[in-house]
Amino acid sequence: MAYIRFSTQDYPLAERMEAAQDIYAAMANIEIATEKGKAPNIETRLRLLPGVSIAMVESSPLIVNRSSRQLQDGNDDFSLLINPAGRASWLSELDGVGEIECPPGAGCFGFNDRPGTIVFQGNKTYMLNISFSRALLGPLVVDLERKSKSPLLAKETFVHLAQCAIELIQNQDAEEGDILGDTNRLLDLAAISVGAPRDVEILARQRGLKQARLRAVKADLMINAWRSNTSLDWVAKRHGVSPGYIRAMFEQEGQSYTDYVLELRLDRVFHALSSPTHAHKTVSAILYDAGFNNPSWFYRAFKRRFGLTPSEARDPAAKARP
Repeated sequence: MAYIRFSTQDYPLAERMEAAQDIYAAMANIEIATEKGKAPNIETRLRLLPGVSIAMVESSPLIVNRSSRQLQDGNDDFSLLINPAGRASWLSELDGVGEIECPPGAGCFGFNDRPGTIVFQGNKTYMLNISFSRALLGPLVVDLERKSKSPLLAKETFVHLAQCAIELIQNQDAEEGDILGDTNRLLDLAAISVGAPRDVEILARQRGLKQARLRAVKADLMINAWRSNTSLDWVAKRHGVSPGYIRAMFEQEGQSYTDYVLELRLDRVFHALSSPTHAHKTVSAILYDAGFNNPSWFYRAFKRRFGLTPSEARDPAAKARP
């Protein structure tokens, strides 16, 4: 899973424009320009998977152009262009699609075999570009070439797609991992976001969307598992699905929802007990902070999970004392 990073900050001010032009001509065969010849401030991170590339760009005002001359490279990938953060919008103008403004939280679909221009308008504008090989995504979606406008992206899967792509690109030290699984997950979410035939959509929802939802729920629980009410109903309502759907997702992973929340809370207690930062707190205060409200039940669950009492976890030497 190749990772590439480029920043104009790594070059002297006078060389930034030329460096950026050379890099982007080599990476994406595009031309870039700035208004009034100002030196650009660009940060790009690129993750390459089989048939899929993910690029996160942060840029000062910039004009990006892919003209008829660049189209001769034969790149006919499909691209999902997403504005994931910040406050600034960018404008996309693509042959056969027209002009589209993308504020934060919006996105559009692009064709790399058509001439087009993108204008970054703010001092710090973001773009998440997820490009798919036509051979991979093409068979999964409806006939996009016949659409006169860029298709609207389905909101839920659009959000999951952006989150999945950002996770893959944020950690430059990530190991190879499940490359095929990551690629298929992105393909499934892209197909649903853009519009897939019914049979493809059903499979994609069972595979890619379910995994994305499970990851989102787990990330939510990493933050909120210590609340007094983290019931199935509460989580299901937050994620727009039924309690039974949440329960089934965890059971298919070989663990119940209740056991997953319990492990998160027990791990939190264990780390707090062994941390000098919490040395002034009593065990009771720590377990209540972690969401437990039944001390007797907590002590049994803690001993079963770690083979230690909370006192022994706080002072490992106590276990060895006669």
